[in-house]
This record gives sequence, C-alpha cells and structure tokens, in this order.
Amino acid sequence: MGISKMPKAVCLCLAMVLFLVMLGGCSSQGNENGANQSSSAANQSGSSNNASESTDTGNSKSSQSTQKEKTKIVFWHNWATGPSGESIKKSVEEFNKSQDDIIVEPLFVATDAGDSITSKLLTAVAAGNPPDVMLASRYGIAEYMDAVTILNDLAERDNINADMFYEWAWEEATYDGQLLGLPYDGTARALFYNKDHFKEAGLDPEKPPLTISELEEYAKKLTIRENGKITRFGFIPWYGEGWLYTWGWAFGGEFYDKETGKVTANHPKIVEALTWMTSFAEQFGIENVTNFTSSAGSAAMNPFISGQLSMMVTGNWMIAQIEQYNPDLNYGISYIPTPDGKNFTTYVGGRALIIPKGVKNLEEAWTFVKWMCTSEEAQSLKKMTGEFSARPDVNAKIYGDDPRQKIFLEVLPNGKHRPVILAGNMMWDELAKAPDLVINKQGTPKEILDQITDKINSEIEKKKRSQ
Repeated sequence: MGISKMPKAVCLCLAMVLFLVMLGGCSSQGNENGANQSSSAANQSGSSNNASESTDTGNSKSSQSTQKEKTKIVFWHNWATGPSGESIKKSVEEFNKSQDDIIVEPLFVATDAGDSITSKLLTAVAAGNPPDVMLASRYGIAEYMDAVTILNDLAERDNINADMFYEWAWEEATYDGQLLGLPYDGTARALFYNKDHFKEAGLDPEKPPLTISELEEYAKKLTIRENGKITRFGFIPWYGEGWLYTWGWAFGGEFYDKETGKVTANHPKIVEALTWMTSFAEQFGIENVTNFTSSAGSAAMNPFISGQLSMMVTGNWMIAQIEQYNPDLNYGISYIPTPDGKNFTTYVGGRALIIPKGVKNLEEAWTFVKWMCTSEEAQSLKKMTGEFSARPDVNAKIYGDDPRQKIFLEVLPNGKHRPVILAGNMMWDELAKAPDLVINKQGTPKEILDQITDKINSEIEKKKRSQ
C-alpha cells in the first residue's frame, strides 16, 4: 500500500517513530565519540590531537560553536611513583584547571640503563611523532640538540631570561648560546651526619667537620670494628653522592675550560681529590669497603638511615626519605668539607622541560613549559619532592624557614654543574668508574684521569666534525 493511501493517524505515528530513532542515533553517537576520545587520550604517546574534536559533521555544529575545543599536548616524564611522581601529577592537574585552551596529558615513559627516555625521544622524532614536551636531565641535552626546539626567540619574546634562575641552571640548559630547555628544578649535595654517633664517639654534634683533615679524623673515630670486622663505617668518600665531580670541585678543581672548549678532568686538584678518595680504601681495607658498598640497601635500608654509616654526602631529597623511613633519626646537615675549610660549594644538577622538534602545537607546548618553570604556583610544588626550584626567589619562600635547608640555600648560588658538552654522558660514565680503577690498581689517579681527559676530548672533536 502506498504512503498516499495510509490513514493520517498511521502516517503521524510513523513520522514520530522515525524522529525518535534519529534523535536516539544522534545521542548515542555523541556518547561513543566521548568514549573514543578517552581511549585515545589514554593511549596517545606522540604528537597532539584536539581533545574535544567531533566526528559528527551534520548535527554537532551548534555544540561546536558553544563548546570551545581544547588542544591536547602530551608530556613525557620518567617519574613514576613517590613524591616526584605525585608532584608531576599535581602540577599537570593545576595547569589544566588554570586555563581553558590546553589540556596536558602526562605520560610516564619507563626507562632502564639500556633504554633511556632520550633514545625513545629520538625514535619518536625520527618517526614524526614526538611528544610535545619532555622532562630531561639538563646537562645531557646538548648531545641530542638536533632533536630539540631552540627556545631563544620564544623566551626573548616573553621576557624570560637568565636573571629569573640560578646561573648554573640557565647555563646547564644552554649550549653555544642556544637555549635548549627551560630549567625546571635543582638538586644539591651536602654532608649529612648522625648526631647520636658523634656523641658516642666523643665528638661535638654541633661541630661537624669542615676540613678534609677533620673529616678523616672523624671518620676514624666513628668507625666501629668487632672481631676484626667493620660493623659501622664512619664515612666512605664515594658512597651516596660523593662522586668525583663532588670532591673535584670541593678540592678546587675544574672539569672544563670554557675558553679552550676542552675537558680538564686531569686538573691537578682533581687528581688530588681522586688520590684522597681512594686512600680511604687502603686505610679501611679494600675488601671491607667493597663488601659494605656492594651490600648497602636503599630507602629504609640506606646505611645512613639505618645507622650503619655515620656521615654521608647526599642530596636534599634525603630529608624527605628520612622523614618517611626513620623520622626519629637525630641528624645534622653541614657543608661538604674542603681542604682549608673555606670556599664551600656543592655539586648541582636538575632537569629542564624541552620541546622536541616537529611538534604540531608549539605555542601550546611553550605555554605549558613556561607555566611549569616560571610560575610560583607550579614551582612551589617542588616542596612535595624536597627538591629545589631552579628559581632562588621560590626557594626562599618555600624553604626559607626550614633549618634543614639552611646549608643548601647558602651554597646553591655557588653551585657547580657538569660541563654541557657533546659527550657529557660518556664523561659521567668514565669519571664514575675512576675510583674503582684506581682502587683495583689499573693505574695511578693521574694516569686514569689523563686517559679519561684524552678520551672525552677526542669524542667531542669527533662529534663536532660530524655536525
């Protein structure tokens, strides 16, 4: 039967049913689109999408005109859990709430010794699918600067300059005048010591060692031997954050000559520092020291936290760990000793936020980077981690009243950073191995450091030629 012959009531019913079906179809399409967007946000690991993009080209025009689209940017980091991971999560949440144009998706990128976040970045850039922003160790960015957006023009346009940050933080994020990232945070080192151990050994707990000779004397008095075995060490120079960088600077050495562009790891004062460091193994027995360092645990089993080590050079993050694992520990914090008990400094480091090359939403990525690195709101969240802002004014506000941070705040302006060179990671690895090479009679301190210096300078020249 044709439609023209249908009774009017039937036609009206059919029209009503058809209208309801169409209405239901539009509604279910909107829900499905939202679910797909959630799935995409959870799995997206590369370049940006519009977080509220609609696939409905017919009936969603009115909703698109009233609901502003947010640009999604992907933020890579390798801080999974603990205070650092929580600080990243909180920072992103606060940024997303602070404005209506951008939504940041933080993405944890698992890494290990053989598979760094840097190698994953290079793969993503080569594939044309980089993250919009990445958290990176500052000193090593120069080695992959071809994969990074240079930020000088953006920083100059928005009046962001070196005066806002510690000098070392800005320098560490810069290579050959090119700003590779914005400084995000800072780390520093100091001497932590157990006050109860000092009392037991007849030492004044309010007078920690300031000179190298005092440090040696205290270490001997604090060490406990039972039946020929050391059950508590007073101090081990290279344990914790006692790297050759740490002691080389404490002894007055320099690892890099800016004028010549050459590595100077064999500086006489650095040779002196390595000689002193390795002499401890001879004083306390190579086997004793090796057994202790190889069996030492972390977190609650860190030997300083558990009371097996009386003095330790470590970073400001240790304060939060002590609060978590042994809040009753009676300890103090002092300067890293120097030969003359003057000119105290600290080995500093930290991260920057970088924008990889090839990102599709540069301005949005830059907006997030600026907020994370320069806003007081974001930088104040560094207190969650116990680490420092790269901005001295922020540190004064969040740590100025904390006596545990007093020493750190004093030495931060004089901090020393690792050289920003084209072989920074290789230099780190080589210097980290130096004490073991000397202890195991693979060469004298000067011979080992001469070899390292020649190797790194040769690598730098090779990389320069290939640029």
